[in-house]
Amino acid sequence: MKHGRTTGLTHGLVYAVNATVNMGYDSGTARFVNQIVVMPKTFSAGGDFGSLIVTEDGNRPAGLLFAGRDYHTIANLIDPVLTRFGVTIDGEP
Repeated sequence: MKHGRTTGLTHGLVYAVNATVNMGYDSGTARFVNQIVVMPKTFSAGGDFGSLIVTEDGNRPAGLLFAGRDYHTIANLIDPVLTRFGVTIDGEP
């Protein structure tokens, strides 16, 4: 689940983990690996990007929402994001 600026609190199902996603940009195509795919389409909308996705059971951080596509949402796995920025979750080792 997540709480986004546009859609508020929504619940979804993890469709895939460790997915590879190609995203088209004006400057070309970028490939993102080890991503989470969440369904349904209504899980997110423009303006929700950057929302923290957490587990239903225990609100444990799972991913950082960064893109939406026709029928699903794409998120970065949370551990590489935390490592990249050198942060930890309060109460986590």
